[in-house]
Amino acid sequence: MTAIAHTNRKVILIAGASRGSGPATARQLAGEGHHVVLGARRSAKLHALVTEIRSAGGSAEWFALDVSRPEEMREFLAFAEDVHKRIDVVINNC
Repeated sequence: MTAIAHTNRKVILIAGASRGSGPATARQLAGEGHHVVLGARRSAKLHALVTEIRSAGGSAEWFALDVSRPEEMREFLAFAEDVHKRIDVVINNC
């Protein structure tokens, strides 16, 4: 994995990150130097994925949510924007 310059680092949200292509996408983007914010219902899987990404030198965090509930998606977006002051990309892996 190749890290990119810090100035090009994006804050990337991945909804539905605990299954399907979500984990591989998170690993790839974190490996490229981006910060990934992962959201899904399976908090144990998200925690394990964030631990894996961080152990490999990546930057990640997670937020438990049910993507079928619009208010939880709004909370997910607000969390990321509050913490990082921006959102560059949202991936809806649902």
